[in-house]
Amino acid sequence: MDITPALSAILVQSHSAKAISQETKRLTQTLDAFLKEAYQINSSLNSLLTYLRAIRQPYLSSALPPRRSHQAASTGVGPLQDIPTHLTDPQRTAIDESTSSLLRDLNGSIVNLSSAADLQHDTASKMLQKKYGRPTSILLRWAAGSDGPDRDAGKSDEQIQEEGRVRTTTDFRSAVLWYLRMKLEVAARTQGGMVDQRVERERHKQLSRLSDVRNKGIRSTSLPTKQGNGEDGGVGDTGDSYGAIDLRGHDRYDPTHDSSNGDKNALQLSEEQVQLFETENAGLFSHFNEQLSKITVAEKSLLEISSLQQTLLGHLSVQGEQIESLVDNAAQTGEDLKKGNKELKRAGERGSTAKMVFWGTAGLCGFLVTWDLIF
Repeated sequence: MDITPALSAILVQSHSAKAISQETKRLTQTLDAFLKEAYQINSSLNSLLTYLRAIRQPYLSSALPPRRSHQAASTGVGPLQDIPTHLTDPQRTAIDESTSSLLRDLNGSIVNLSSAADLQHDTASKMLQKKYGRPTSILLRWAAGSDGPDRDAGKSDEQIQEEGRVRTTTDFRSAVLWYLRMKLEVAARTQGGMVDQRVERERHKQLSRLSDVRNKGIRSTSLPTKQGNGEDGGVGDTGDSYGAIDLRGHDRYDPTHDSSNGDKNALQLSEEQVQLFETENAGLFSHFNEQLSKITVAEKSLLEISSLQQTLLGHLSVQGEQIESLVDNAAQTGEDLKKGNKELKRAGERGSTAKMVFWGTAGLCGFLVTWDLIF
């Protein structure tokens, strides 16, 4: 007879770990609206940070995309599988706009969540005050046996528990909001750093293009002219004479010190050269206008990120003040607990004296009744 299935069932029943309860699986479904909204904001922040870290390398890369690439570039915050390996300038601008818009939306969600938490706290406090009132009079403190400014003096145990529950909920929600604001600041700082590096690289690229090799064949007017070997003794070909000379940044022509202005053999530009220079100047002008528009868009993104960071810093400073007040409240609660223990000890002593008086009085009365019955 094979007893393996029965033995396996006994071992599983006796030594296996407990299965995960359905209550744990439905934990996110039973949370209140505050925690659900905070969880959603935290998930969006995690997705944004993951996307920014993944898009950083192609965003800052200066390599040109391949000509025959049919890869669909993603310009919004999406799954990591859609992140391209090369980006164009319009795609980078679209990424800046989408991430800035998402950061503003997340900041607005956190502000709305904070306002809702404050409103709930005020409502709960007013309901407690309406239900129990404010036992702050000197008579009630004296009746409660408190000599110092105890905020729990004259309150019932139920009231103290409910007020402690409200304070704990408020402290927990403040910590959640502080965590979300810190994470939002990290995301804003990450995007701002990427935009800063992009602007810095564009600036260095433009500076390097100023010394492009396209100006290598331009002849400097400050160098002496070189005569050709022709029979007419005229000026030779300028491209053959100075084609191997690098004149970038070395032309220090000053018309006030030029002694060859009136010389008939001075260098004169032909119409083709003038046309070439005009074409190059127009191309450079359009190129710099395009780069200037890109830098303007990047500066606009930086200004938006800077304003968002200032708003976050303001919220964090307020949150820091609230945390300091919570620390002070915790210290005050510790002092109140010490005072409460002392009062309980005094009440215990007073209770013992009262018991002795009661039992002494009861014994005397019993003795008198017995004496009256006997005699």
